[in-house]
Amino acid sequence: MFLKLFFTVFSIFLMMGFGFIAKRLRLIDTNTIKQMSQITLKIFYPALILFSLVSSFTIRSLVSNLILPVGTIIIMSVGFFYGLLFSKSISFASQKEENSFRFQCTMNNYTFLSLPIVLMLWGNKGVGILIFSNVGSELCIWTLGVLSLTGSVMLSRKNLKHILSVPLLTIVLSFIIIFIRDYLLAHNFVFVIEPFFLQFGKSFMYALDLFGKASIPIAMFISGGRISELKWEHIFDIKGIYLSVLRLIIIPATSLAFFYFLPLPGISLLVISVVAIMPSAIASVYLSEIYDSDVNFSSKGVLLTHLFSLITIPIWLYFIIKIFH
Repeated sequence: MFLKLFFTVFSIFLMMGFGFIAKRLRLIDTNTIKQMSQITLKIFYPALILFSLVSSFTIRSLVSNLILPVGTIIIMSVGFFYGLLFSKSISFASQKEENSFRFQCTMNNYTFLSLPIVLMLWGNKGVGILIFSNVGSELCIWTLGVLSLTGSVMLSRKNLKHILSVPLLTIVLSFIIIFIRDYLLAHNFVFVIEPFFLQFGKSFMYALDLFGKASIPIAMFISGGRISELKWEHIFDIKGIYLSVLRLIIIPATSLAFFYFLPLPGISLLVISVVAIMPSAIASVYLSEIYDSDVNFSSKGVLLTHLFSLITIPIWLYFIIKIFH
């Protein structure tokens, strides 16, 4: 069982490896990575969101799973708390470095690394659950995440505007479509709709499915390309080890302890647990640039936690499936 989980995770890291090699061989450059990131964020990933939610949920199942975003908020809140707590006992070179440490404790790779794992283990239904749970993650990255990265105690209006991202707006659109579809089905209106429109709807969903599935390998490829740009010097310093232990062991263990008491159905509990065991967010590197934090420390944290997660993720998955299945 453990070997199967290990090679499942390893196959995902192999996809990242292709992006890493392509960047090293100069088949792609930083501009290409940025453009691919924008296309993925604004086209491929929204297609995955729309297809996964509409094909996996009804109004009733959405209501019964409202606890899912709460689960990801718990994960990020636990990380925020530990980041604050442990940053006081570690000697940092600057306030910016401390802020980067706190952010990487708070925010993890909650979408694009967890997506292929969930898809491989629990299929499209699991992906739909993961995407729904990400409502909580999107709220946290622009609230708790920004507070950590800036060392502030208050959020600006500009930061709050970031919450209205393309993925989050697509989630809202998906909810509207689900509501309209279920209303029409409940009142038998679907039977008076022209066959042409029904067939068009099926074709549209098929196209969304294909586009959405493309987002996973592309996202892994982009992640590998980004990691190849990061600095490897002095990667194994004591602060990076502290971060890795917190991000990959202590924060997941605490979050899973909370999940034990949440009223989550079987597969939902498994999917939300996968989010808890992810390494630091790759987004922390470019967000550190935007918010004038320590980019070098962010780079080291991403590298180190992703490197160690190749071992910790399969171990955690083994215990999660044993305990919660």
